Amino acid sequence: MQTILIVDDEPAFLDILQAILRRAGYVLLTAANGIQALEMIRVYRPDLALVDDMLPSVSGGEVCQTIKSDPDLCQIPIVLYSAGPRIRDRNFIQQIRADAVLYKPFRPDEVVRVIHSCLPAPA
Repeated sequence: MQTILIVDDEPAFLDILQAILRRAGYVLLTAANGIQALEMIRVYRPDLALVDDMLPSVSGGEVCQTIKSDPDLCQIPIVLYSAGPRIRDRNFIQQIRADAVLYKPFRPDEVVRVIHSCLPAPA
């Protein structure tokens, strides 16, 4: 089974994403901020990280850029999501090297489809 790290500082939204992805058959890890996310990615090496861009202290964009700049971790797909305007900027997304973006609000099937498209087929 593939493991996904969900990073969001809003507990209610984290719960919703966990319900969607658990139903889709993924093993889940969660982090409430960017610092915790970076630690968890280094320790657990999830198959994918689903990261809110609007996090306190270290943004989702900074998490993405840090992971994609690390030769040991850069292969981990990062899906960045937000209601904010920054993720609609193609230059920003190219600069941080996010694998995909989701614009809030999004439908459950859209989340699963985007994640599925970013993950390699399970072995």
